[in-house]
Amino acid sequence: MPNRPRHRLLSRPRHRRPQLPCHRRLRCHRHFSTYREPASAEESPDELDIIGRHSRDESPDEIDFLTQHHRAFIATDDDNSDTEAIQPVKSITSDPQTWREAMSSDKREVWAKAATDEFNSMRDDFKVFTIEDRSTVPAGATIVTSKFVWKTKRNALGEVTGHKARLVAQGNRQRDGIDFNETFAPVARFSSIRSLLALAAANGLHVHQADIDKAYLHGDLDHDIWMTTPRGFDLPTDKVLRLRRSIYGLKQAGRIWNRHIDASLRDLGYTATGTDHCVYSRIDDRRRPHYIALYVDDLLMISPDLAEIERVISGLEQRYGVKRLGPAEYILGIQIRRLEDGSIALSQERYIMDVLARFHFDTTTRGTTVPMTPGLSLTAIPGQGTERIRSWYLQAIGSLLYISLGTRPDIAFAVSYLARFANNPGRRHWIAVKHILRYLRATYRDELVYACGETRITGVVGYSDANWGACRSSTCVDTSVSTMGYVFYIAGSAVSWSSKRQSRVADSTTDAEYLALSHAGKEGIYLSQLLEELHVQPVAPAHIFTDNEAAAAVAHDPVRVSGTRHIRLREHFVRDMVNRGDISLSHVGTSNMVADIFTKALGPKIFSTHCYALGLRTRHPRLGSASHSRGGGCEESTLSSTGAPRSLRAPASLAPVVGT
Repeated sequence: MPNRPRHRLLSRPRHRRPQLPCHRRLRCHRHFSTYREPASAEESPDELDIIGRHSRDESPDEIDFLTQHHRAFIATDDDNSDTEAIQPVKSITSDPQTWREAMSSDKREVWAKAATDEFNSMRDDFKVFTIEDRSTVPAGATIVTSKFVWKTKRNALGEVTGHKARLVAQGNRQRDGIDFNETFAPVARFSSIRSLLALAAANGLHVHQADIDKAYLHGDLDHDIWMTTPRGFDLPTDKVLRLRRSIYGLKQAGRIWNRHIDASLRDLGYTATGTDHCVYSRIDDRRRPHYIALYVDDLLMISPDLAEIERVISGLEQRYGVKRLGPAEYILGIQIRRLEDGSIALSQERYIMDVLARFHFDTTTRGTTVPMTPGLSLTAIPGQGTERIRSWYLQAIGSLLYISLGTRPDIAFAVSYLARFANNPGRRHWIAVKHILRYLRATYRDELVYACGETRITGVVGYSDANWGACRSSTCVDTSVSTMGYVFYIAGSAVSWSSKRQSRVADSTTDAEYLALSHAGKEGIYLSQLLEELHVQPVAPAHIFTDNEAAAAVAHDPVRVSGTRHIRLREHFVRDMVNRGDISLSHVGTSNMVADIFTKALGPKIFSTHCYALGLRTRHPRLGSASHSRGGGCEESTLSSTGAPRSLRAPASLAPVVGT
């Protein structure tokens, strides 16, 4: 087969971004000074000041320019100084969004080479497409457009490791039933990944990571799809690309890839669990379990034997290009650290700092001890906010939700509560969001620690709570609906948590707590089934603590129906699970109810105590990797080293929480 010519990029004139006048550029430094939080909504700045104290005479274009080109600061460890050294890092600017932006930037040559390599690799190495005449396209067929997506790749420390140009199809023009059928593709749940890491810490297992290169390009398409040629290449205008394989951007691409990698892992002897289809397990000849968690093209391999990890990677290398990343350090924006004692610490320090920098919170910003002021009550007022506030509010809530779902259960209630007003936020709602950001500024080093212990894990322990009319911030003022929450433990730290508004109005505390028990019971059953499929034997029933004896009595005794006749059938889930023996319930005092942190805003002392009970530790910036602390009124003398207060522990026969 003759060698095909390597396509070259058409030369483009180089454009420079227009510079602001000198006096404008000098003024931008004032926008990053310490911001004093207004004492009330009446004293708060208007919506133009949500990203800083911009003057009203500045145009929106100038404000956007300052937003994209601000300087961010991070705190660094300095063992030779009594204070943290403040060093500037490179501006956190967004990657190019269009071809013109990429070719007009000062990294034009880098982006051009990345685009050329991507195109030629897809055509010659992966045989993703063939170049054909437009006249060969059947009448009525859809020709999807193409574009490049630009990405600066960084490691866990934020250092640039490369530049990626990805050729994608704009699948928004695909027609259902003609260009694609099924599109759903599963990924591993965060709670499943945390459960696996908790097992790895408790049992001293190896945790390694690998990444599949150009994952979506390996699956064959089951539909005929044509795509326009990408911009910037010297291809005739009457040519189109006929896609032979899946490509990023197609609606069915994720599903095709998942089926492909699933078949590969099954060929290596692994079986997907029925509880989470992206968690795989295998038992070897010595009855030792091995695990794999799959999140699109990222693989987290957990095994007691490094030889098994090598076998898996070698098997995958026969089918894909695999990046060997070694011991897991960074996945899905979560940093993973193996401590000296074998414990595993999870944090989102880098992601949090990026979010803070995006909203102009630097190291001079005052921190807070709690994410939400106790007793805060907000309402939805139509027409209160503006489109600009709503845009920034949605960006902030989305970023905070990812943090709360990843490693920071301490902000789960505050974020869940403020997310209720995302449709029409006002100034007071934005002030509450900034309060969470200030709390994260003070606690960005916090880690979720899974202890290395000797006690065998046999199940999960959970705490369920609801707050009925006791605090205005826990009950939606507009609808009178209460908030419920739960947390479940493995290896001494939280692996699953939730803060959620109930689906209906509860007419009593018992009613609200009973609904919360059913909500928690579903997660308890899921985690118990997951442990069973991960070959943790024997698996004891999920044990849930509640601080409401009446709700526990209703779950245990079906005869008590006088005040529960209105409860729907599906809300009796916990009663059925208790009768089957899949869930056991116990009473715990309100002062020891850890799930209270998911139902309302708490004061600093009790909030810090519950944070410690969740397994959150603050990594001291100048001590060893295993040194942690948690201040703010936490009385460590009443708390155990594995993350749950001694008084909160279940009996030894029930608690799978790793002991000291």
